[in-house]
Amino acid sequence: MTTAQSNILAKFQDEETKKAIVSIAETIRPLIEDVHAHPPSTQNYYGDYMRIISHSPKKTAGGFKLLAIAMLYAGANPEGIQAAIKNIC
Repeated sequence: MTTAQSNILAKFQDEETKKAIVSIAETIRPLIEDVHAHPPSTQNYYGDYMRIISHSPKKTAGGFKLLAIAMLYAGANPEGIQAAIKNIC
């Protein structure tokens, strides 16, 4: 676990939430790695992140929060995630 990943999990007290973040991150890590394997088509990959986030079952900013945190844990660009959510909501 990297320092950045530890810092993400440290913000949560609930062990179930931490486990959910890690589990989702492990599931989407191949998608994030695939996105980063190519030159960005949009600033900070926000367009690619929008594609991933749009598959979230909850279509609200709050519903995207857990997925966005898991994407950060998996190595996504924070500015790209923020822009993606802003453009979706």
